[in-house]
Amino acid sequence: MKLRQWAGRVALIAIAWLALPVQAAVRAADFLDPDDAFRFSATVAEDGRTVAARFSIADGYYLYHDRFAFIASDGAQLGTPQYPPGKVKFDETFNRQLEIYRGNVVVKLPVQAASGPFTLTAKLQGCADRGLCYPPEQRTAQLLLTSNASAPPGATTE
Repeated sequence: MKLRQWAGRVALIAIAWLALPVQAAVRAADFLDPDDAFRFSATVAEDGRTVAARFSIADGYYLYHDRFAFIASDGAQLGTPQYPPGKVKFDETFNRQLEIYRGNVVVKLPVQAASGPFTLTAKLQGCADRGLCYPPEQRTAQLLLTSNASAPPGATTE
């Protein structure tokens, strides 16, 4: 009888252990893919010398201000990013107040030098309100500055 009870308990533990990956997959399915949670695009502004980096953040998600970074390739040089004001939130993960962004955010990036097309890389990190924080990510956009302020901006995003 004791052997039967022991075998039953072992079987129950084994079934529960095998079900853990399924439970984790179900929980993960409740969260958006980071590309959907934090949509990115970039365009050259009408002045022809500024890039507008746009982030569309899904409801229930946010991006950290201090995790943004922008890099230009192919000899292009960026000036100091101009951030809109964010909201301050106490972050339990870091145990401190942090500035965050929700909704739609536009960061203006002055371009100090560029001699042709270049790739803008945006680094970011964000979380879901329900407790999932994504690892740092990066997005890219291919850009070309316009030589005339009245010319339409040229940009494609990846």
